[in-house]
Amino acid sequence: MKKILLISILLFLTSLNLFAQNKLPENLQQAVIFLGKDCPDRVKKQIKNIHNDSLIYSVYPFAKTNPYQDYRTIFNWTSENGNPRITKYLNKKRIFDHQSEILLYAFKQYLINGKITEKEILTKYIVLQKKTDDNNKVKYTTDSINSVYIPKDLQDCFAQINIFWNEDTKTQVRALKEEEFTGKVHLGFGMWMRNNWQLWGGSRLSKYFNDLKIYHPDDMSGIILVSYHRYLNSKEIKLEEQVKYYQDYWESSEKKARKGKIEEFSKYKIGDKLNFNYQKGFVSKEQEDRYDNDTCMATGIITERNEKDFLIKVKLTETCDKKGVIYYDNEEHRIYDPKTKRWSKPPKRIIKKVKRNNEQWFEYKDWETTE
Repeated sequence: MKKILLISILLFLTSLNLFAQNKLPENLQQAVIFLGKDCPDRVKKQIKNIHNDSLIYSVYPFAKTNPYQDYRTIFNWTSENGNPRITKYLNKKRIFDHQSEILLYAFKQYLINGKITEKEILTKYIVLQKKTDDNNKVKYTTDSINSVYIPKDLQDCFAQINIFWNEDTKTQVRALKEEEFTGKVHLGFGMWMRNNWQLWGGSRLSKYFNDLKIYHPDDMSGIILVSYHRYLNSKEIKLEEQVKYYQDYWESSEKKARKGKIEEFSKYKIGDKLNFNYQKGFVSKEQEDRYDNDTCMATGIITERNEKDFLIKVKLTETCDKKGVIYYDNEEHRIYDPKTKRWSKPPKRIIKKVKRNNEQWFEYKDWETTE
């Protein structure tokens, strides 16, 4: 009997340990340990060797070179509703704009030293955030950021590049085919432009492109490089045609994404039994603890579908807490301010719950099919 009891205890502890390994981290110490187990060796090598200022380019979505471009864990964590534990932790530290960077920087330290100094890392990025906040107040109008002159439009870009490159370099550029030139400089000089002309962070030049309805920094630098090559070769720049090319590309991408969403949503049918995944949080600490220990399960049945908005109405049939489950938390739905280009918490937190045997509309990704 004792032997059976001991085996049962060991199996229980093993299951807890396996769960703990998959549990999303809620601070930097937990994050680097998780990444150490999750990240492929080839990507670890890239992160260890890349310059600190370029860490963001070692993983998805900014990495352009295989096999690094598909490692998405950090991107997924810092995306909306990705890992609310780590993002809440960093938000409380007043770090909003550099969450991917701080995770990569901490992970690099961990890979090199086998440990991190969390307080020191946080201090570094809190200072950086304050500097970013100060710059944000004037960045869309100022002609210089971090002592670097920011062009105001495409012609001003040409003038600056003419200053950077001597006649020999320009002669070499003229001799290259357009695609060859842009391919050669996209990751070198192109990256310099995206970083130093603040196409990622925001500047009067990024605003110039935003006004043209061009929003991705890679697209901005692509237009600058193609236009400069045509300018050097006395060819028509065809700016409107270039802008339309990128707009068509993103429209096509959005259509593909919507098509994928339609395919996912089609799997949710009236009468299907579902398991709730608690994306909006927990009604109590007890519910969270029980969920963490795999002893709390909420189930429901689809009673209606809204194909236009990808919503499902679910009747909650089972829950481990009398208070039910959270179906809406506006703290997780941040407000976007187009002036500051920042997502922030709403002024008042609103949490809505649904109890057992009641129906409620949900985003379909709040539930998982049992099949």
